[in-house]
Amino acid sequence: MSKIKVGVIGAGGRMGKAIIQVLSLSKKSELSAAVVREGAVYAGFDSGNHAGIKETGILLSTDLQKACESSDVLIDFSTHTGFESILNTTLANKKPLVIGTTGLTDSDKALIQSAATSIPIVFSPNMSVGVNLLFKLTEIAAKVLEEDFDVEVLDIHHRHKKDAPSGTAMYLKEVLLNATKRSEENVIYGRHGMYSERDQKEIAMHTMRAGEVVGEHTVYFLSPEERIEITHKAQDRKTFATGAVKAAEFLHGKSKGLYNMFDVLGI
Repeated sequence: MSKIKVGVIGAGGRMGKAIIQVLSLSKKSELSAAVVREGAVYAGFDSGNHAGIKETGILLSTDLQKACESSDVLIDFSTHTGFESILNTTLANKKPLVIGTTGLTDSDKALIQSAATSIPIVFSPNMSVGVNLLFKLTEIAAKVLEEDFDVEVLDIHHRHKKDAPSGTAMYLKEVLLNATKRSEENVIYGRHGMYSERDQKEIAMHTMRAGEVVGEHTVYFLSPEERIEITHKAQDRKTFATGAVKAAEFLHGKSKGLYNMFDVLGI
């Protein structure tokens, strides 16, 4: 049985390189294209060498159209600035797409919804199996604890990360809002200066950017008598890359529609 051909968009970045590493070991899928941004100094390099493994024979390229032509599925871990163009090209080629890019706007998300009426898409703020369990456990806890507990979210990432809060933290916020039937009006982002007493329905989002932390998220539920913490700590980017490859394999042969990692993992 032939392997699923997977094209990686954003192949020059940390996540792109991790996905190439995972694909090199996969029994079900293989790298078919590695796309980098226009003007990237490493365009033309072997994608395997750039990812710190043996040569793959697939060169880093700026040609997304050719990547679509040579791939069964594409995984996008580029930046939000070029997202619309990437989505339009994959849509024009009728290619399944895994979207892991963070920092997307509401307008971008509307485009994803529209594109999913024509092609199969997996869109998730985090591809990690463990993080998706964090989402599910947070939902369960929030429904049980309701307004008896104060809720705070902390996300910690490396000093190079460009968006804050992280896409994962923002999704945790949505999980909490839906589970507790609250609205964005109940959310605050950090605290400073003089502050009035905490509102019972408040959900507070906090961010740290320092060192080389791969990714850490904690949801705190606190009452006067006890404290519950649900934490996920990523030790290696391969946890996200492995999930992204699972998502690509899941999409192969799927009909049009918008899927998430719960669908991929069956939870």
